[in-house]
Formats: sequence, C-alpha cells, structure tokens
Amino acid sequence: MRFILLPALLLAATVFASPLAISQDGDDLGPPPPPEVFGPRILFDKPTFDWGEVVQGEIVEHTYHFRNIGTQVLRITQVKPG
Repeated sequence: MRFILLPALLLAATVFASPLAISQDGDDLGPPPPPEVFGPRILFDKPTFDWGEVVQGEIVEHTYHFRNIGTQVLRITQVKPG
C-alpha cells in the first residue's frame, strides 16, 4: 500500500502545484514593481541616535545626515525637538 500511495501523492502534488507556478499574465517575471513615489521624500542615514546618559545642563550635539530621494525639491520648514 505504501508503494502505491507515494507515487499518487507525488502526481497529485505536481498537478496541483503547476498552476501556482505560472502567473496570471503567462509571464514568469514575478510581481509588478511598486508604484513610483512622486514628490519630495526624505531618507535618513540613521533615523535614531542613542544619547546615553546626559547630565542635566550638559550641552550635547548630534548631526543627522539625510538626503532627498524624491522627484521634487525637499523643503524643511519646521523642526521641533523631541
């Protein structure tokens, strides 16, 4: 019984898996690319920074590096400390 069951399972797996491997369009290029983002878009090299322990009254500084990866000019009009 085991010798008959194994080939039957392999045949069933092949028959049922074949339609899943082919896309609806008939091509095998995978999913479509994400839509393009238009307008300004900011990207920080490191979006967070660990200040560690800071004594009250101590002046600390950190520079955040960023760039515009969008398709239009990026204008930063308001900055609010956290």
